Amino acid sequence: MTTHSVAPAGAPTEAAISRLQHRLRLTTPLVAVYDAPASEAYAPLVEAEGSVCCFAYYQRWLDGETLVLRKGGAGCLGAHRALGLERQYPPYMAHFLTDGVGAPKGEGLRATAEIAQAYLDAARPPELDSDTLLVGPLRVERWEAVRSVTFLADPDRLAALMTLAGYWSAEDVVAAPFGSGCSFLWRALGPGGDERAVIGGTDIAMRRYLPPNVMTLTVRPVHFARMAAAPDDSFLYRSWWNDLMEFRARRHPD
Repeated sequence: MTTHSVAPAGAPTEAAISRLQHRLRLTTPLVAVYDAPASEAYAPLVEAEGSVCCFAYYQRWLDGETLVLRKGGAGCLGAHRALGLERQYPPYMAHFLTDGVGAPKGEGLRATAEIAQAYLDAARPPELDSDTLLVGPLRVERWEAVRSVTFLADPDRLAALMTLAGYWSAEDVVAAPFGSGCSFLWRALGPGGDERAVIGGTDIAMRRYLPPNVMTLTVRPVHFARMAAAPDDSFLYRSWWNDLMEFRARRHPD
């Protein structure tokens, strides 16, 4: 992540983000979805190829690269629809998710095509300002284009992130919906409400691209900024969390 001394309005500072990562003992990068044209501001860039899942670029995100998805271009067509580059699913999609009738294959993910169709009808793709969507490491200097921030975390850190996401709320703000891996990066957050967090990495079709112990948690930018400002009297500085981290360190010193 490029270091900048002054963050854009509304953005968390690099210092606040580093502080949060330090308290979480989080070494994986933060991944953002950007609604913006591809430019050198996001370099190094990697153009989507073929129809491969966007999570196939996981290692390239870790290497600091940003994936470019273009309307009408290459990349997983499901990702194009889940992320708003396309608006409609193919007519056979409900059968693709279920029994395979009239579809290239059937995956048996729902009991009937009618149930799958109801899910598809309710899945509203986000509205884009650009014909290009970028997915890559969080760059605070590009804050105005950020539409979501995703943590890549093991179960221990996922537990901490779930707790932190709901720290300021009397309601349950964390959801674990059904959907494609790419849908968890933005669409699953829904049309409104800043305090919604989505557990992802649960799509069995994309799990192969993630290490076995990595899940995701995605929040909106406003929510992320608040999480980065977690106070010193929060659980991140108290015994249960630190005892857990010390226990893990003793059991797995490497």
